[in-house]
Amino acid sequence: MKRIYKKNIWMNQTESDELKAKSQAACLSEAEFIRQLVKGYTPVARPDEKFWRAMEFIREFADKIDEVAVKADNSVDMIALMTEAKKWRLFQSAIEKEFLIPKRGEG
Repeated sequence: MKRIYKKNIWMNQTESDELKAKSQAACLSEAEFIRQLVKGYTPVARPDEKFWRAMEFIREFADKIDEVAVKADNSVDMIALMTEAKKWRLFQSAIEKEFLIPKRGEG
């Protein structure tokens, strides 16, 4: 999308500091942070390293379940284990969606 309109706004020090801190927490430029607000989204702060370690733990857990499934003696066990691994991956995806995707606000 080509952006051809420039908007200048005046802020006091506190407002400027808040915009900078919130945009950095969301890993966005100040301009993109404001654009998301205008579109009705509330940008979310990026989770800390603890969050990413937990996501990696779930991913590794699902991978281990898949490894066990491949070694299963019969197809019924294999299907059950692969279904369980899929549930863990869906769980991880739901968590990431909840904490990483900007929420659409009222308005």
